[in-house]
Amino acid sequence: MPPPTPSKLATIAVVVWVLVLTCGILFGAGLDRRIFILGIAVLQLLLIAGFVLLRRPPGMLVTAAAGILAAAGADLIVIYSDPFDPGDIIFVLAGAFGLAVVGQLFRGGGRQSLTVSVGVAVYLAVITAGFASYIALLRQPGGLQALLVAVIAMGTAVLAARAVDLTIPNPRINRQVPRGAFGVVIGGMVGTAAAAYAGVLLDGPTPAKAAVGGLVIGLVAVLGDLSAGFFHAGRRISGAGVAPWPVRHGLGPLMAFATAAPVTYLLSVYYLVRGF
Repeated sequence: MPPPTPSKLATIAVVVWVLVLTCGILFGAGLDRRIFILGIAVLQLLLIAGFVLLRRPPGMLVTAAAGILAAAGADLIVIYSDPFDPGDIIFVLAGAFGLAVVGQLFRGGGRQSLTVSVGVAVYLAVITAGFASYIALLRQPGGLQALLVAVIAMGTAVLAARAVDLTIPNPRINRQVPRGAFGVVIGGMVGTAAAAYAGVLLDGPTPAKAAVGGLVIGLVAVLGDLSAGFFHAGRRISGAGVAPWPVRHGLGPLMAFATAAPVTYLLSVYYLVRGF
């Protein structure tokens, strides 16, 4: 049977969580760089713990270790490499992949279990390392203004999508995922409008560039948030039960900001910060 629609209290709690994440990254970007890096590291650890508890893959410790290796390696490369080359992150992800393969081989299990475990570990490593993109963006000329526009876009997009679910939870985006289709669509539109307005207020990207960037970043963030619901649906369908309440409701926004981070960096460096 499909899961019930979340209570209004649960949805409101998620909206508040999205607001906390958005304001935390926005204000943290203007603080001392070491404080911002520490905050990003905390978000990475929360993402790893939440994802492992939500997905519960075979070999949970190996999966968590791969995520921690990817997070630490990506952060160190972003902080200490001069000049920074995004391609260096590939070596970190390769190391996380190797750790996942070796760890799962020693753990044992069937071929299907090995494939699932390695796939989940690699996915977690990619999105966890993606958080380091926020740190990398601050090292670029005009990066702070681009980061503010991007975070406003993804924050308002996810916030609007979750808020619309309060009043229009149906039709669902999927029978097994308790998220409304209207929220997903409206969230992307609101993120675009918020980014354009941020371009008017901030001394950075033009409103036209900010709107285009906000459209892409907002949609990626909304889909990243939505992916947590699909992961949880897969767990339920496989008979593994449901994840704890804070995990199944709070992981989506974390995945939204993690998934949109690399897109934010690439779009900002090659589009938003050019020519202003």
